[in-house]
This record gives sequence, C-alpha cells and structure tokens, in this order.
Amino acid sequence: MKIDGTITFFYYDDLGRATEFYEKIMGFEKVIDIELAKVFRVHGNSHIGLVDGHEGYLKWAKSKPVMLSWFSDYIDDWHEHLKAKGIEIEQPPERQSYLEMRTMLFRDPEGYLLEVMQWLKKPYGS
Repeated sequence: MKIDGTITFFYYDDLGRATEFYEKIMGFEKVIDIELAKVFRVHGNSHIGLVDGHEGYLKWAKSKPVMLSWFSDYIDDWHEHLKAKGIEIEQPPERQSYLEMRTMLFRDPEGYLLEVMQWLKKPYGS
C-alpha cells in the first residue's frame, strides 16, 4: 500500500482573491477548476486546494492556526520574487538553529502562514 500524492485544503472567504495569489504570485499550475474549489500543483503530486469557505465541508474562519511549508534551493529567488510582487515578508530568509536550514515566512491574502525552507543539510534521505 502507498500514497500517490497530497492535497492540502485551505478554506477562503474570498476564493477569487486566493486563486489569483496562488496562480499569479506563486505561479502554481491550476489542475482543477470548479466553482467550489481550485487545486494547484506545487510540485509533482503535491498540491494545494483552495475551497469556498462558505460552501465547502469545512467553513472559513478568521483564525488560521496552520502553516504550509515548501522546500526549495532557491529561497533567495523566492524572496526577491515575492518582494517584487508586493508581498509582505514576515521573516526574510534566515538560518535556523534547530535544523540546518534557512526559512522565510509570508502570508497569503487571507492570513495563512506560508514558509519556504532551504535545507543546508537534509535531515533525512539523501
């Protein structure tokens, strides 16, 4: 038995605004586009799903106690790209003491915390 991929679903008050962010700012490929939800491929079989928080199984909430993280060797390029698009960076790329990595934090239009991580030494695998 195995898992073939993932979709992490976030629930939005303004689905259109969120869709524009992930499509135009993040540059992710939209692979599902229905009225209720949009799904974007992040990499391979990893996806983020955006759901109308008034119609979906879960409902939109003001509090966003979740963080979605992506790995990339191009953290500095992501930093410059997001700044150029006018995205407020909460934490510019910086080295962390708890693992050999650099991280950068920013938020999407409705406040979900997003992180780009760059492994300096991968803590697992090769």
